[in-house]
Amino acid sequence: MTDHATPHESAVPAEAVAETPADTPAEAVAQTPEEHEARLARRSARRRAAARWATATLVFALAGTGAALAVTAPERTDLPGLATPGDGRYTFPPLTLPPLPSGSSTPDRTGRNALHAADLRYLLLPAPKEAGGALTPALHPTPTPTPTATPAASPTASPSASASPSTAPSGQAPAEWVTCDAILAEQQDPAELRELLLRDACRAATVREWTASDGTRTQIRLLRFGASYESWEVFSALRSNARPKALPGAKSTPHGVWDTVEGIHLDAQEAAATGAKGAPTARLAYLAASDVVAVITMTNPDGVPAAPFRQVVTLQSDLLA
Repeated sequence: MTDHATPHESAVPAEAVAETPADTPAEAVAQTPEEHEARLARRSARRRAAARWATATLVFALAGTGAALAVTAPERTDLPGLATPGDGRYTFPPLTLPPLPSGSSTPDRTGRNALHAADLRYLLLPAPKEAGGALTPALHPTPTPTPTATPAASPTASPSASASPSTAPSGQAPAEWVTCDAILAEQQDPAELRELLLRDACRAATVREWTASDGTRTQIRLLRFGASYESWEVFSALRSNARPKALPGAKSTPHGVWDTVEGIHLDAQEAAATGAKGAPTARLAYLAASDVVAVITMTNPDGVPAAPFRQVVTLQSDLLA
């Protein structure tokens, strides 16, 4: 019996069947040149779209990073809507301890007889920016002894109290030397304190005063003695029996929440009267730091806020520690 080919078998040459790869898609085999060009164009368009999306993603990422830096880099108080109302604290220049005299070593404040060897005038807290450079004149701007002053009340009586420009911190003006008994003019009953200054032989004294833009007047006095036990007697008498004119009816205030400086003894007091701001019209602090006693007085008829008072006391303690 003779085999006959069907019409379909004779329509496709054997060579064409053999040359078509088995894994080639049917649409690729059937593509015309125009369809092939269109397919390549679509593929190129998809690649360009992917590149555009990648670029957009990178731009958004960079923009987000920049926005995050713009928010986190500035101080919180510099951002609109996030500024915290000021609490009255001042802006002080960087604090710098004066160099010690030649041959002096860093004092050990834990010792019973620890002494401050640096120039006492440069251990005073400098005036803040809010003082505007207009300092209140000292009550006794000259170191001339008075009849009630101790023999060592003048700073020239002690070699450690004399200072030369070479021992001054850079850019810091010295405070005024005053007589030790200058503080007596600020007491309602100065007799006991006068006796203590004579008995414990106050060696030198200095003062700095300023009035800030908010109307608060600040005065800081430093009194130097020959030993820590002498300064402690004066400190104890001041915090217990002193009656400063600036604080009529003064009462002690708790300071347990303060970040007190190690080695510094502190007693804080405030006036009974309050001003328009609801704060005491005067605040006072006594500090004892080895051979030095500090008296810090801040007054304002409208009231002295607690924040700047604590700030001044803490910074002055840092300089004496």
